Amino acid sequence: MKSTFDDTLPLPDDVEQEFLGKGGDAPTVLAWLADHGVDTPPPPQAAVIQYGVVWNPETGRYRFFIHGPEHVGPKHPNELAVPIFEDGAFIDLLVINREMSFSMVTGRASWLGRENLALPVVRLHAHPMDWLDAGCTGVCHVEPISRKGLKELAQAKTIECDDIETALEAWDWGFGPDEAELARFEIDDTPHAIQAYYERAVRLHATRVAADMERRQ
Repeated sequence: MKSTFDDTLPLPDDVEQEFLGKGGDAPTVLAWLADHGVDTPPPPQAAVIQYGVVWNPETGRYRFFIHGPEHVGPKHPNELAVPIFEDGAFIDLLVINREMSFSMVTGRASWLGRENLALPVVRLHAHPMDWLDAGCTGVCHVEPISRKGLKELAQAKTIECDDIETALEAWDWGFGPDEAELARFEIDDTPHAIQAYYERAVRLHATRVAADMERRQ
């Protein structure tokens, strides 16, 4: 069976070995989170790291490495690293930079909190930092580029979300969009954010209609 993963990315076993061997300490993680507005306890084994990837022509894959404290020379900025386990096995490493952009090192994980998808009520978070701020409860979709994993939300009877754009994207990609399935979603975003979302949608629609009319002239 052909793999659906990017076969040039580092392997989970190699990343786990490097990460567990050079990961940081809990106080550093707490300080990093506090600097970014999160005061809940971090998940076990989270760390603040300086990492990089380099192409290995012998394996045909990128190699993941973490700079140790003894490293001399250019380093990447500190980033928060959160290991992701499924069924007790390490599958991926989430890294979040100071600009709040995030990426996955192995490209294996689709969700943070995947085990919570089986609950009757699940909280869908817009960003990994929201998931961390909620004490790692609920779920956050982290699969790069693809949205096919959002179909797994069908396991939940109720999907709570405090971000209207995230909720409607999940409905669109996960359910069709079937208007009847909107009943699953409880969107508790602010009235201002909801109004702003629909105003943007109206402006975008008007722009598309105007462009279409211009092409037809």
